[in-house]
Parts: sequence; structure tokens; C-alpha cells
Amino acid sequence: MAADLRRRRGRGRRLALGGGCAAALTLLVVSAALAVTSKTIVLTDERGDVSGALDLTRVSLQRASDGRLRAALSFADALTPKAMLASSGPPGSACVRIWTAEGADPASMRPDRLACVTARSDEEFRGGVYEVTGAALPKRVAGASVKLTASATSIVLRFTQSSIGRPQRFRFAVESTRPGCERAACIDTVPSGATARTFRLR
Repeated sequence: MAADLRRRRGRGRRLALGGGCAAALTLLVVSAALAVTSKTIVLTDERGDVSGALDLTRVSLQRASDGRLRAALSFADALTPKAMLASSGPPGSACVRIWTAEGADPASMRPDRLACVTARSDEEFRGGVYEVTGAALPKRVAGASVKLTASATSIVLRFTQSSIGRPQRFRFAVESTRPGCERAACIDTVPSGATARTFRLR
């Protein structure tokens, strides 16, 4: 009787230990998966390759702890909302260009989403997410928070996954356009040329 009781207790301890190990392994796998999907992508760009206040030098994209996408855009010089306004012509902007379709080719296709920073006034930035459909003007589908860092050389743009359709992965590039100018020489792209990087959300 005592021997049977000891054997049953031993089996119970082994089952509990096995269950604990399985739970710990599951937690480890889930944690590793989250670590992979939230990996930050950092891209740099040459200083002085375009003139004006919107000369991009570095961009990064990551999934923030609250689930939103966080894009940090750094510029060669300090930036103010006023510097993005134009006395004539289009205003300045800095946008994350996003291709969500699985087979999208950034070299030959327009992005289907834009997450942009523009200026609302001399003292206030404006952020938003826009849907691009064919040749029509981009349609604003969601807001985006904008924060200027203490150095005034970087802008942090945050927007939700739902605003871009919650894709498992997407291609992206960043583009800034000098206010009042539509020439190619006024546009700074990161990465340079018609290239894009892949960001995985799941």
C-alpha cells in the first residue's frame, strides 16, 4: 500500500513537472515570436543629397509596446511645422509609403497606404494615414500621432495596424518632399531609388 502511494505521488510530481515545462516552453516560443515580429528596421541616408529642411538622414520602423506602428524620421537640420508650409505650390511632407498587397512591386506600383506628417499651421504638425486608390487623390482613413523630439531633428509618427488593414507583412519606404517643389530633386527617398524593405507584423 505504501509503495503504491509513493509510486502514485511520483507520477503526479512528474506530470506536474512535465506540464510546467510544457507551459514554460510555450511561453518561450510565444515570447520569441513576439520578439521577431517587433524587430526594429533602421535605414540611413546620406546627408546633403537634397536641399532644404526635409533632408532625411535616418528612419526606423517598429511595432511599439501598445501595438501601434512607430516610425521615427530624422532630418539633417532642426524642423518646425512652419518649415513644411509653402507660400505657393504643395506643402512639404514626410511619408511612410506602404504596400500591403502580397505581390506588390514597389518599383512599378504606387503604395496603397501613406502614413504622413504635414503641417496644420506654423506651430502644429498634422499626422494621418491615407488610402491610395488608382489615380484618385489619397483618402484620409485614420489619424496618426506626431511628436517632435527634444533635438527638433526627429519626428515620431505612430499609427494603428488597423489603419493599414492589419497585413501579416508589408513593404515600406520613406519619402520627404520639400514645400513648394514637385521636382525629383526636391524629393528624398529612403531607401534610395525604387526599393523598399519588408516589415513583418506576425
